[in-house]
Amino acid sequence: MSEEGRGCARQRTRRALRQVEGSAGLCPDDPHRGAKLDVALRFTGLRAELAASPWRALWMLTVPPADGGLKGSALWACEKKQHEEALGNHEFDNGVQGLIDPLLKEAKFPILSANIKAKGPLASQISGLYLPYKILAVGDEVVGIVGYTSKETPFLSNPGTNLVFEDEITALQPEVDKLKTLNVNKIIALGHSGFEMDKLIAQKVRGVDVVVGGHSNTFLYTGDPPSKEVPAGKYPFLVTSDDGRKVPVVQAYAFGKYLGYLKVEFDDKGNVITSHGNPILLNSSIPEDPGIKADINKWRIKLDNYSTQELGRTIVYLNGSAQSCRFQECNMGNLICDAMINNNLRHPDEMFWNHVSMCILNGGGIRSPIDERNNGVITWENLAAVLPFGGTFDLVQLKGSTLKKVFEHSVHRYGQSTGEFLQVGGIHVVYDLSRKPGDRVVKLDVLCTKCRVPSYSPLRMDEVYKVILPSFLAKGGDGYQMIKDELLKHDSGDQDINVVSTYISKMKVLYPAIEGRIQFSAGSCCHGSISLIFLSFGAVISILYQ
Repeated sequence: MSEEGRGCARQRTRRALRQVEGSAGLCPDDPHRGAKLDVALRFTGLRAELAASPWRALWMLTVPPADGGLKGSALWACEKKQHEEALGNHEFDNGVQGLIDPLLKEAKFPILSANIKAKGPLASQISGLYLPYKILAVGDEVVGIVGYTSKETPFLSNPGTNLVFEDEITALQPEVDKLKTLNVNKIIALGHSGFEMDKLIAQKVRGVDVVVGGHSNTFLYTGDPPSKEVPAGKYPFLVTSDDGRKVPVVQAYAFGKYLGYLKVEFDDKGNVITSHGNPILLNSSIPEDPGIKADINKWRIKLDNYSTQELGRTIVYLNGSAQSCRFQECNMGNLICDAMINNNLRHPDEMFWNHVSMCILNGGGIRSPIDERNNGVITWENLAAVLPFGGTFDLVQLKGSTLKKVFEHSVHRYGQSTGEFLQVGGIHVVYDLSRKPGDRVVKLDVLCTKCRVPSYSPLRMDEVYKVILPSFLAKGGDGYQMIKDELLKHDSGDQDINVVSTYISKMKVLYPAIEGRIQFSAGSCCHGSISLIFLSFGAVISILYQ
């Protein structure tokens, strides 16, 4: 920093905001791939370096999606004296009691959410364990941090019926106004509602100077990115507020791969003068913290033992081969889709048995079968071979017309062993491969949610449907750009392997079948499964050869 800049320090307040959205995982890092299990190891090593900066630092945690439980993040944050954390939907995966114990009771740092309101007997039990905002003294300045959580949490997790999740903007404005009356003129909104909501908060909530978000795993970067993630915009992403201010919005992707690093300079009145920075890739170039490394090595031993433990058993062959799952309905695909829907079962009411009934899964994401002949035992290692990519199973909202495009894309180049062929749940689809690509879906029925007895009815083009799908597809992978471009809402979900392992542990014994979810018509002259036609053709060749 120049001497001129140092001379302005009394007139200008500088803040460096550090943000992590992290997750536990199985894979160690390499020079080109950010840390997962090693995030705390890299983070703490980097923290010492950044502490030497003349910029006054605030450390923030937006709760990670799909961390398979919050104990790891809670332990790390408590030990490392985290400044503040925003509650996310996954904090409630083990119910409210699983949130209260251990995180809320044990945390030595403020946990924030302005839009969660408790009622009934829970109100007194949880009172004071989380706050709408926190005022921090940083040097000779004060900064207000106000928290928010996705209002969709009741549909994404298990918060029960005694917590009300209010609209984020409606709930944030009075808390920001309160901070203003307390002469706090530098206010940061820290939350877990997704990038679209982050931008709306920056635009609509008067008095918010910076928005630090999470939940949608959005990667922002200025310049050439250091790894394979494609930026959704520059870092920070500047939003023009309704009162004409430029409000920086940041996220730091997911799984602890990056540390978000934003420098913000304020004037005497609390207005943002400049904001710049970039996420820091937490790879092996970052020095390790020896104390955290020793702890992680102990955990790895336990993890290795855990990975070979029996989750459940299958009494049928789980066909996850490319020859099956990329060409036709496969029972491994049915199993995974059933697990995805089961993971999203929420509290039914008088009108809906569940909020979502449909799943789609690209066949190319299924990488291995599981043989029932080895006593049918299924371990974590088996599942890691089936689902090796470490994505999440997300919830999106799509119009029926978009879903029609999705299924046309599924078979637009059928027969080339490409990965976009879809496995499904809560959907019955019939293809006619004799027709031109783009016009091969001849029947598409979906399972109702607003019904007492679930049944299938034709897809409606103008209706909005909730669908569970891999994060890979939500981001437009395998050519599904129409999902990324036309989705109406996107909520990140649990890690794929955690979803399936939990389902297997719950079911204990598995026997998924081929159920006719995906069928093929040979046109108006003859009907039936295309696989049967192929088999018949093979039998004719065999007879002629003999």
